[in-house]
Amino acid sequence: MIMVNRIGGLVSGMDIDGLVQKMMRTQRAPLDRLFQNKQIGEWQRDAYRAVNTKIRAFDTYMADNLVLKELNSKTASSSNSNLVDAKATGSASGTISIEEVKQLATAGRLVGAKTVKTETATGSTKLSDLGVTSSTIDIKAIQNNGTLAKEATKISIIEDMTVDQFINKVNTSNAGVTAIFENGRFSFTAKNTGDVINGEEIELVGADALGFSAADFANPDISKKASATAGQNAVFTVNGIETERTSNTFSISGFNITLKEKFDQGPAVTITATSNVDEMVDKVKDFVKTYNGFVKDLMDQTNETRYRDYPPLTDEQRKELSESEVKLWDEKAKSGLLSRDSILRDGLSNMRSLLYQSNPAVEDTNYNTLYKIGITTTQNYNDGGMIEINEEKLRQALTENPDAVEQLLTSTGNKNGTVTKVNPDTGVEETITTDTRGFVKKLRDSLEGFKLAIEDKAGRANMADEKFSIGRDLKATTERMDNLKRRLETIEQMYWKQFTAMEQAMNKASEQSSIFMQR
Repeated sequence: MIMVNRIGGLVSGMDIDGLVQKMMRTQRAPLDRLFQNKQIGEWQRDAYRAVNTKIRAFDTYMADNLVLKELNSKTASSSNSNLVDAKATGSASGTISIEEVKQLATAGRLVGAKTVKTETATGSTKLSDLGVTSSTIDIKAIQNNGTLAKEATKISIIEDMTVDQFINKVNTSNAGVTAIFENGRFSFTAKNTGDVINGEEIELVGADALGFSAADFANPDISKKASATAGQNAVFTVNGIETERTSNTFSISGFNITLKEKFDQGPAVTITATSNVDEMVDKVKDFVKTYNGFVKDLMDQTNETRYRDYPPLTDEQRKELSESEVKLWDEKAKSGLLSRDSILRDGLSNMRSLLYQSNPAVEDTNYNTLYKIGITTTQNYNDGGMIEINEEKLRQALTENPDAVEQLLTSTGNKNGTVTKVNPDTGVEETITTDTRGFVKKLRDSLEGFKLAIEDKAGRANMADEKFSIGRDLKATTERMDNLKRRLETIEQMYWKQFTAMEQAMNKASEQSSIFMQR
């Protein structure tokens, strides 16, 4: 930068600084316009990203409430919940009959011997006092699939460790057993019930000092010897078929069954499922409310008035206004940033188009479109595709065929899925390729495209400017501003140079005049 010695009107009496500022104000007008354009671009970028935040929130809502949780809510009832309890999933169907429970599943257990050293021990006794040296115990236990763990869990023992510390270390590990110490004995019980075929439910290696040696199991003194109790499977008869499970809680035909007591006499325990229509209606209502809130928010932004006579304020302009005036101006300047925006309008249009699409995968053609189950767009076109419910029609659909409604709304399906249909002309089954996605899956896929279109325009946090449209514009504007600032600095120096030269000339003329006056 070239520096100029500035003379501020001492000779001419002129406000040179003020004159230069006024002259530069005109010169800075293009820079101010670039600043305003850049500010609008930054506001638009942030407005787009705020929309994407709302898209992600809406998508998360659908995932949490309509994908991870079944829409088709069913309630199971047991004819004797004291013997057999049950809960129904959305896929529960038919009637389950438990005619007999021969035995309940139990867990395998190993109980150590009571030795001379352990007989008077307590939880605060050190393992070293029991003759245990620093070592490692390997534990294998039955897993929830009914097989013995392939890899042993290693429990390191330190001599200074107390009995309670050892017990806690075992119980907080992944060994799959629960350990206790009581009345001079260690006990290990498998956390999972059931019988390991051709094997033990618990295997201990390196635990001889705790009362689990071969000699301890062979001790003739029954009151002190170590013992092993095998786990057993639950054995029961369901719908005439005798079967077994490693746990007393298991699933059959969409029912989560819990066996509570053995029985072989009296009436069978019957389990049935009924659809919870009220709960399903509430879920659909909540979805519609959330959907409409999302649509309204975007519609409000596309319809918001753009006040083009209120460009962003420069720093100089802000100094000239009061705080309240600045606030009102900013509100006008930020209004309508996404007014009539094509990306938002296309996104909303794509969402609306899904509302009237049928789903060929739904076999019951009475309920293969949203409007057939009472979900339609509102009559007011200005609502922009918000939806409303005919509750009577929805309840009827959920009562008559809840599975079809669930498939229509939340089926995963595939955009290029296949369905088998009977050709009405030939009577022959034909496999056709079609979109088998449920409405929610279609909507989530549509929102993903919506989100990507916005990212292409406005990017996302931490994305480089050159990766998205607005970012590239902002980068180019910043470069133009930097170039213009350098040019303005040169112009300002030129003005000061000219005024300084004028002051110097006037000063010289004044000096010469004084000399002539003295003669």
